[in-house]
Amino acid sequence: MAFDAPVNRDALEEGGQSTFRKNDDFCEVRHASGKTDRYIRCLLPLPVPQLSNEFCFGVWMSVSERSWNLYRDGYDRGQYEEELCFGYLMHDIPEYPGSLLLHADVVFQPGNQRPKVFLHDADHPLVAVQRGGVDVTQIERWLALTHRSKAGSN
Repeated sequence: MAFDAPVNRDALEEGGQSTFRKNDDFCEVRHASGKTDRYIRCLLPLPVPQLSNEFCFGVWMSVSERSWNLYRDGYDRGQYEEELCFGYLMHDIPEYPGSLLLHADVVFQPGNQRPKVFLHDADHPLVAVQRGGVDVTQIERWLALTHRSKAGSN
């Protein structure tokens, strides 16, 4: 499951819409005020103890200009000057309201693999799930939600 964009482009002010740039891994929004928001696409891994595996959400993380440049500079080589950076989760994960803007470490991966997101300790159910694992039935519910939303958009 993946989120298409870190922000709703239609909800941006007029100046933001004209400077919304996104590809598969990077997104940048330049606002009329002069402020620039930078996002990178990452994976939010959740362990699945029943399968001895993990389920990953494709998410966008808001990062600082310094972190954005650090990631971009190492992206083509798959080698980074630092191992990680700080970021904010840009989505409310289905059935986990309030997950928007959770704090996390964004851990760069070797090669051109997407960075992995590890949520900071917080009193939030999504943090508990990332530590303890998600049940297969929860994943099935998420997939059903995705299927329904795609069917409704056709």
